[in-house]
Amino acid sequence: MRTLLVSFGALAVMLIACETPDFEGDGIGGSNPTPESKTAETVACTGSATLTPDDPNKYPKCACAKGGAARCIPKDKVPASFSASLEACTQGGAGMCVPDAFVKSGGAAPPKCNSSFGEGRCMSLCVPEVGQNGSLLTRGDGNACAEDERCVPCKNPLKAGEDTGVCQIGAPQPASCTQQKAPAAPGGTGATNVSCPYIGPPLVDVTTFPSCGDGARCVPGNLVPQSAQAMLAKCDSGFCAPEKQIAAGGQYLPKTCKSVAGGEGRCTNVVIPAVAAQKTSLPQDVCDANERCTPCFDPLSGKETGACSTVSCDSPKQPKVTFAGCCHKSGTDQGKCVPTASVPASEADHLSTDSCVKGQELCAPAENLDPAFKPTQCQGSSFFLGDYTGVCVSDCIDLGFLGSISTSQGSCPNDHTCAPCEQFGSPTGAPGCP
Repeated sequence: MRTLLVSFGALAVMLIACETPDFEGDGIGGSNPTPESKTAETVACTGSATLTPDDPNKYPKCACAKGGAARCIPKDKVPASFSASLEACTQGGAGMCVPDAFVKSGGAAPPKCNSSFGEGRCMSLCVPEVGQNGSLLTRGDGNACAEDERCVPCKNPLKAGEDTGVCQIGAPQPASCTQQKAPAAPGGTGATNVSCPYIGPPLVDVTTFPSCGDGARCVPGNLVPQSAQAMLAKCDSGFCAPEKQIAAGGQYLPKTCKSVAGGEGRCTNVVIPAVAAQKTSLPQDVCDANERCTPCFDPLSGKETGACSTVSCDSPKQPKVTFAGCCHKSGTDQGKCVPTASVPASEADHLSTDSCVKGQELCAPAENLDPAFKPTQCQGSSFFLGDYTGVCVSDCIDLGFLGSISTSQGSCPNDHTCAPCEQFGSPTGAPGCP
């Protein structure tokens, strides 16, 4: 005998808001205007700062955390626009880790390459932001970049094609010039954010990441917001996220569907642990085979689950739907009318229709629908079993003829029965038994 264990706990699924490597601010070897919360304006700029070409062997090697050939160049020889993007070093005195290629060229334009996100430039893994995103970036088509380099895109696909700064390195500029800034978005930062919902060609090539499930990819941990990590399953190189969210830069609007008890829901990939745990209890409806319809509201408490607000442009549109009460005992409803389709077949035999809709619903103990519920152990005594150890089970559960004559209330509270952990030498399977 087992009690029903169907959990409809908090299903908030804060899905990934992916970002490409961020090489903004002062690009290495040149000035890269930083957007501000202002209207269009003209700003002054200066010529691209450069190093003096030199022999790397004259300087001590840097111990770059992510690899890459670099040298510790004295700080006073490194322009501030370079320093902002480099690691500090102490080999031979205070300095900055400058990639060998830049020491040799004096900060000339790096080799061109084709990245997964379009045209790019070959940058050393010793540059911190390149090293941090090394698992995402490739060496470019045909391995155009050296083994200790990665192809960094010229444009950030998740920031409306905003310059990353790498393709301005070494570009000739006059001593002074003017650049027109793009108008700021209302209340924004000057760069147009990805629209919500995003509709168009993929912003991110999902094949860049290894598969971690049907319609899901393993995204490096440094690209997943801390708030989302707890909601996602871990994988070899990070966290497992749905491909649809990745491709849309985190602005994918899930399909609306009919969930538990006919309530409004959203199609959510079963790689999300909270959805996977309830896969058999959640309907598929119009969702893909690798998805289930997660309700907007918890049908037990009526609280929002978060499934219908994973992006800023989404919210529940229909009134909440909650389970009706049943199993009225001691002046209160101790059960909830659960759709028969959400009840495992092995549990259905122990539940009655009670006051629920016949043929469509079954009355399940409300306490067993709480994912945090743990049955209380008890001591009982009966004519057939004598003294026995068991767990307290709601009287909303039908123990059958044998159960009714071989059990007692024992040490359980009112409206509960002490169900034995063993019956005639065999385990009963009652949850909570040792």
